[in-house]
Amino acid sequence: MFGIVHGGLDVELRTKSVEYVTGLPFDGYAIGGSLGSNRRELKELLEWMMPLFDADGTRRKKPRHLLGIADEESVRNAVANGIDSLDSCYPTRLGRHGTILTRGEKKTIHIRRGKYAREYGVPLSEGCECKTCRWYDRAYLSHLFKANEPLAISLAALHNIHFMNDLMKEIRQDIMENKI
Repeated sequence: MFGIVHGGLDVELRTKSVEYVTGLPFDGYAIGGSLGSNRRELKELLEWMMPLFDADGTRRKKPRHLLGIADEESVRNAVANGIDSLDSCYPTRLGRHGTILTRGEKKTIHIRRGKYAREYGVPLSEGCECKTCRWYDRAYLSHLFKANEPLAISLAALHNIHFMNDLMKEIRQDIMENKI
């Protein structure tokens, strides 16, 4: 069972919450509540708060979980600051609305846009090995969304979850190679 640290962006409240929750016999700690209104605020929050979990040298032995965050930049910042696990509806929510996570310079594509309707033979994300990318192309997924076919949501969500799993695999490898 994890104890949840709250306190918004308030340094004093978060500090009191960390001190109280880490003093209880939880298996690990979760960070929840308001985490800022943008990525910069979340990053700043984690940078000053995460060292508090190791104030006495023993708390670091327990896992730290970040609630509700899963965009790539925030995940990378969270792991770099000592977060061990995360959860979020982000990849499936994006998929439900036709937003596809991709590698490269453009981080997302909005498959409902007309320009994707004629991209036959083009996977959702270049180099992706998910079943959606192996079996379907951008044009087909664009058609499914425009036709309001429920399959569109499933295929987009499957791709986005696969994307997130690949991202975490890459981050784990970076940790093993001491890059993080």
